[in-house]
Amino acid sequence: MSEKKLENKEYREYEVEVRAHILDSDFDNLIARLTDLFSKPEVTEIKTFLFRSQNGYGRIRILKDSERVILTDKIGGYRDKAREEINRDFDFDEIDDVIAELADKGLIECSYLRSTGYAFSGPGKQKLFLTRHEHLGNFLEVETLTNEQSEIDEAHCAVVKTLANLSLKELSASEYQNMMDEMYAKTLRPVSEYRKDISPF
Repeated sequence: MSEKKLENKEYREYEVEVRAHILDSDFDNLIARLTDLFSKPEVTEIKTFLFRSQNGYGRIRILKDSERVILTDKIGGYRDKAREEINRDFDFDEIDDVIAELADKGLIECSYLRSTGYAFSGPGKQKLFLTRHEHLGNFLEVETLTNEQSEIDEAHCAVVKTLANLSLKELSASEYQNMMDEMYAKTLRPVSEYRKDISPF
């Protein structure tokens, strides 16, 4: 790792989410429906690089038109009601230090997803993310964030209710894990093979 120490402040929170798998044929109609319910979405192109770890995964995420890179450590599994997130953001000129930091943890392979996301502001503090992912599929994720473990059960009930109100079937943790495993099998490579893609759009 270079002599420059990464000192960007990290922020921790719990992500509470449920998701539904969306068919290609239903995608545009769902955008229109969500727009009617929650107003026009924010649309973003996304690059995501996923690093599997023993207790969750690491993620480098790059948003189009952003001058920053977001590094996330997600703890836990898809069966959990909430997963702790540890986030830090960096300038692009620090990306080699970020990659070196991950390598120091043994994370030397990753998967690469290109995505288009439609973000809606839902009830209360909820966000709805309708996303097309290359190599993975289309999903609607209903999520909320909290800093308090004591709020997780109530937050989980709220996002489940929102998904049910949309008459969408929740994708089970095992189904989603299988889809992720298939994606990893197709796209997992040494980080060096994706290095040129870990860059601005």
